[in-house]
Amino acid sequence: MTTADTQDSKKQLAGKSREWNYHPELPISMSPVFDLPPKPKAAVAWLGGTWLRLTPPVNHMLFAVVSYFFLWPAMIDMQQLQWQWMLQIFAIHLASVLMLAGAMHTYLYIFAGQQMRLKFDVRPMQKSARFTFGYQVWDNMFWTLASGVPIWSAWTILYFYLAANDRAPVIDAIGDSPAWFIVMFFIIRFWQSLHFYLIHRLIHLPWLFKKIHHLHHRNVTVGPWSGLSMHPAEHLLYYSGILIHIVLPSHPLHVIFHMFALNLGAIFTHTGFHKLIIKNRETINAGSFHHQLHHRFFECNYGSEEIPIDRWFHSFHDGTNAANKRIRERKKLIFARK
Repeated sequence: MTTADTQDSKKQLAGKSREWNYHPELPISMSPVFDLPPKPKAAVAWLGGTWLRLTPPVNHMLFAVVSYFFLWPAMIDMQQLQWQWMLQIFAIHLASVLMLAGAMHTYLYIFAGQQMRLKFDVRPMQKSARFTFGYQVWDNMFWTLASGVPIWSAWTILYFYLAANDRAPVIDAIGDSPAWFIVMFFIIRFWQSLHFYLIHRLIHLPWLFKKIHHLHHRNVTVGPWSGLSMHPAEHLLYYSGILIHIVLPSHPLHVIFHMFALNLGAIFTHTGFHKLIIKNRETINAGSFHHQLHHRFFECNYGSEEIPIDRWFHSFHDGTNAANKRIRERKKLIFARK
């Protein structure tokens, strides 16, 4: 065994990988909700830890509640396609992205509020001719604001126009069906994970990857503006998950939460940092190492942690060096067929 192999073995035993500036404890795991045999205690603990703490889903809910109760157009106004309420929804979406992505980028990358602490990739934002305007941040901001926010708004406007005209099943009041109101949030969470896997796996097909998804994968190292930096065709697919509300009875708050989860969730998972450190204390969860691995190795972790589809189809990367080798071999086979 060489010296490098010995050092690598020691890092593996210590749960460290030489690939990263920082990573969580390895191997990373996925949600136990779908484990067989069932693990009810672990599943409840995971769901509670995700929903009842200061985590991104709680953040999405806060944005949704404030938007719905204080800023959202009245349903009766949305029975006609009028610029006033459509621009109102667009303004809410635009402000939320500017607020969250702007604050995250300013704190983490401009002011370097926590330096390199808990940052996955050692590399900074990139300057390269492969990016629009030659700089990763400007590229990401352009595709997020010029394509992402308008298409997000268009899907949302379409849904609320249909709902306002009784062409989608709507729960008018929370008290009408309180049990379903709560259950629907869990359905949204898992539907979001399944839908993301399906459309993400689709756009990794060679032709679609070259024509569409390559734009997002310019970002090997990622930042807050990277999450929604996509080709317009990918945005159309990404937001199409809203169509579940055309089928299942939904309260407006469900739909607003769902769409905020898609957008603000992408900003969080692409921060490039494991957690935010404020006043030397680790606070809210930020980036997703699970998805960071996808940006590094491409052909793995197509889904999210909620449903272990990648594990079922042998494309799960758990962060270890053994997985690095396995996924690199998988990439060779995939690219050999292209």
